[in-house]
Amino acid sequence: MFMRIGIITNNDQILGSFIQPEILSNHHLIHFDSEEKYINNTQEIDVLFVDDQLIEYQDVKSTSKNYLITDQDLYSYFIKAKKAGYLGFILKSDQLENELLKVINQFNVKPVENPESDFSYLIKGKSKAIQKVFTVLEKATSSNINVNIVGETGTGKELIAQAVHQNSSRKHQNFVAINVASIPKELIESELFGYEEGAFTGASTARKGKFEEANYGSIFLDEIGELPLELQTKLLRVLQEREVSRIGGNEVVSLDLRIITATHKNLLNEVNNGRFREDLYYRLLGLTIELPPLRERKEDIIPLSNYFLEDYSNKNPSVKLKQLSEASKLKLMNYYFPGNIRQLRAVIELATTLSEGNQISDVDLLLEKVEIKKDLLEKERTLEEYNIEIIEYFLKKYKGKVNYVRDVLKISKSKIYQLIKDDKITR
Repeated sequence: MFMRIGIITNNDQILGSFIQPEILSNHHLIHFDSEEKYINNTQEIDVLFVDDQLIEYQDVKSTSKNYLITDQDLYSYFIKAKKAGYLGFILKSDQLENELLKVINQFNVKPVENPESDFSYLIKGKSKAIQKVFTVLEKATSSNINVNIVGETGTGKELIAQAVHQNSSRKHQNFVAINVASIPKELIESELFGYEEGAFTGASTARKGKFEEANYGSIFLDEIGELPLELQTKLLRVLQEREVSRIGGNEVVSLDLRIITATHKNLLNEVNNGRFREDLYYRLLGLTIELPPLRERKEDIIPLSNYFLEDYSNKNPSVKLKQLSEASKLKLMNYYFPGNIRQLRAVIELATTLSEGNQISDVDLLLEKVEIKKDLLEKERTLEEYNIEIIEYFLKKYKGKVNYVRDVLKISKSKIYQLIKDDKITR
């Protein structure tokens, strides 16, 4: 195990003190250049250093060990920070690197021999299925090749993208993630490419796009298959030219970044159906990482559950760490988990809240019933009845999302809506 060291600063001189062989060869550095990026962070941090010139030190809440980097050589200031939960202080000076190393070395955490290939701090599990993913990850991190992550909803595609970035040569630069499916179509262009002041109504100030934010680092385009065709053309041009211009601007920004994409769709099928540009598909094509659904890595269910129990307790100090009963373990192991790891975490956290005492019972685990048709042909039906049953099954599986069912079954949305309208199926 090695230490995950966090630093909140936008000061290049301070950041340079952290980027030293004595630190980087043994530990993992996680840099945040804004308060917002720290707040949105999902990574575990062992020791956190805060530059008080960037944000108010009182605002920082963390379960890690906090240290302040400051030029306030005032006893009263230190006392206030102590009360805010800081363990110590480092004054900004020529000795910053030495003082930093003293703080880090005092914990005497034994580093791993090869932290670059240790993905377990982000991705939990020891099943054969997830070990295969680790093998492909090692290949991805040893080069700058584009990476496409494929998997069902909730399998942890963004965590895999983070692992690719954090174990690559770009790990000290920004990792920027954007879910294309979650942004209204009319806003995607400005989110990706940015805009200049006055470019459109409401553009009161200039703003960087996600590509500029990710420059020299990595950009993760989640659900890339949802990108509208007209923006696929612009994205292709950005990837070909390796440069971007903001909306309403003439300045060209050269790009040096890694592209990581993810989708639950089969992009080649999308190409064949005219919903995804073929030239963009081949431009993005790189190393594919296929994430197994949780039902195919059952031996990871209990270890993951225990990790979520511990993580929830750590983030909520008032919540006592609880244990799973044997009955609850059996219930978890026998469940299908259509929502995968995301669903498991939600179920565990809710069970922790609902349970009484120090143990979680099977009754505390609120799992939706999932009907799995083991033998679709055991009862004779008409072809229309078979079609309706299949459509109903996938509507339940994908939580009523007609677009997903359309893509899986290769049928029109109008056909599904007509069946719903005729009360032949229910969502």
